[in-house]
Amino acid sequence: MRYFIPIFFVLVFILLSILGRRGDFSQNTPIEVFPDMDRQAKYKSQTANNFFADRQADRLPVTGTVLRGNALTHENVFSSSPEFHSVGYKTGKDENDAWVDKIPPEAGIDLSLMRLGKEKYDIHCSICHGQYGNGKGVTTQFGLAARNLSDASQSGTYLESGARWPDGQIFHAISMGSASGIMLGLKDKLTPRERWAIVLYVRALQSYVGQANEEVVQGGS
Repeated sequence: MRYFIPIFFVLVFILLSILGRRGDFSQNTPIEVFPDMDRQAKYKSQTANNFFADRQADRLPVTGTVLRGNALTHENVFSSSPEFHSVGYKTGKDENDAWVDKIPPEAGIDLSLMRLGKEKYDIHCSICHGQYGNGKGVTTQFGLAARNLSDASQSGTYLESGARWPDGQIFHAISMGSASGIMLGLKDKLTPRERWAIVLYVRALQSYVGQANEEVVQGGS
């Protein structure tokens, strides 16, 4: 007990020393118990850097070099035997600038592609378009009505009035986003195969929801 009171006062003194002068202006370097990465050994963009002759931190590409691919295509670009896909596979349009009607065989249409499509759809699309593609995702609670992808009995779907979008057009929408700018493109986040996988999964949702609606109508009649 005889050590408790001295230790207590020492702790109080240390605490007041650290917190008691917070907010005061000083030219001295502050004592940071938890700096939380407030100061890092790096240069921010568009700042001065005396290391270079032009005193600019931002650097241009090395003269004579050419950008090759991105993070999604890095392995294929630098492979000893790269794969060269068709225009339709990469863009959703054929050589005549017409939409590809069906998913190109290069995508490898099988059950694994369907699983991949569901995985990527759940991550990137369901929050707006809903779990079943009916446009009733979480964002509808905040006044953002995403387009209906699957239910032809409702307005705003890709299937209504016989105006069925070709697979290539859906692929392009996933890649580039909507013309209104509300939906952003995913070409920098998903490979072409992953985007075609989402197209395949959307077609499966359309078939599932359409059949379910038909059964409801028949049951009601």
